[in-house]
Amino acid sequence: MTSAIEPVERQVCVCVLFGLPAAGKSTLSRALPEYLWRRRRWGCAVVSYDDVIPEQAFNLQLELRESDTVDETLPSWRSYRLKLLQCLEYFLQLLGRSPTLCEPPFREDVTWKRFIHSLQPRSALSSETEISGTHLPHQLASRPLLIVLDDNFYYRSMRYEVFQLARKSSLGFCQVFLECSQDSCLWRNRQRSSPVPDEVIVAMSRRIEPPNPRKHPWEQNSLLLESGGCISDDHIQKMIALFDSALENPLKPSEDNTEQKEADRLCCATSVLHHADQACRHLVSLAMKTAKDNKLSPDNMRLLAAELNKLKGVFLEDLRRGHVRGNPIDLGGREEDVVRLVVSQFEQLKMDIVGTFCLNTP
Repeated sequence: MTSAIEPVERQVCVCVLFGLPAAGKSTLSRALPEYLWRRRRWGCAVVSYDDVIPEQAFNLQLELRESDTVDETLPSWRSYRLKLLQCLEYFLQLLGRSPTLCEPPFREDVTWKRFIHSLQPRSALSSETEISGTHLPHQLASRPLLIVLDDNFYYRSMRYEVFQLARKSSLGFCQVFLECSQDSCLWRNRQRSSPVPDEVIVAMSRRIEPPNPRKHPWEQNSLLLESGGCISDDHIQKMIALFDSALENPLKPSEDNTEQKEADRLCCATSVLHHADQACRHLVSLAMKTAKDNKLSPDNMRLLAAELNKLKGVFLEDLRRGHVRGNPIDLGGREEDVVRLVVSQFEQLKMDIVGTFCLNTP
């Protein structure tokens, strides 16, 4: 993304709406535009990541064939998240210059078209809006605008990227965390016509990082709502108070590098976790190939796969918390060294498990 964005003259707030799958994010985001327009005459643009990012992008075993300019050296889901942020950045630039919604330089980009399409049914844009040469409704051009990003955003680093973007263009920023128990999300998810796998919700429940303003001051403008399955008037009042505060106190571009260092640390930690995950997957794959070559019985193959995947999950969760086999590790260190250490430690644990099945390790 670019290093600077022209400040947006109208009052604009970017809101990160996050929580587990089936916590009620989509229900809330669909209701917000009408609530805000009826009560405050505010515009509300909702960007649902599920609508913009192709479903295939979340499956690392599938290769996306669609026409788009994503970096194929990164996992599809990560590439599309970065592209979506670029679309948001461009949209904010347009708001800063004029209400005209023109095509970006990457006008044939699939992600941009999905991004604009996701905005069109909302009250922030007119129903006649097209991608090229159109205008925001006149009555909204000077009114406050809330841009809601609807996604799981389970890692803090994902949300910090949005915070940085809002700060660059001097916008308001806030977070709404829909708290819902794992069991409730699992039950709600099973009622859906297209539920996500249970293991996805269970894994995300372990990884999700709620706002922690004491440790991370940039998260001070956050609201935790208990998701009971319906939107109460109390919920709406609390959110409007949060949005009011964010709109009246837009962020200022950082003049020191303290938060930049924190951002670099978060990005480095995320990269280390990703590369460690890929390396561990590769080691598990090699072990399973060796098991097959050694004609391990189907029952033992299943047992071995379960043990290795359990090990990988526990190992990576400990790593995310900054530990490897009980010893603290600096995830902000030199990436190659950290990954090398992590892989060697996992290899030892993997060999212990493989040894119980009397296999020749690769």
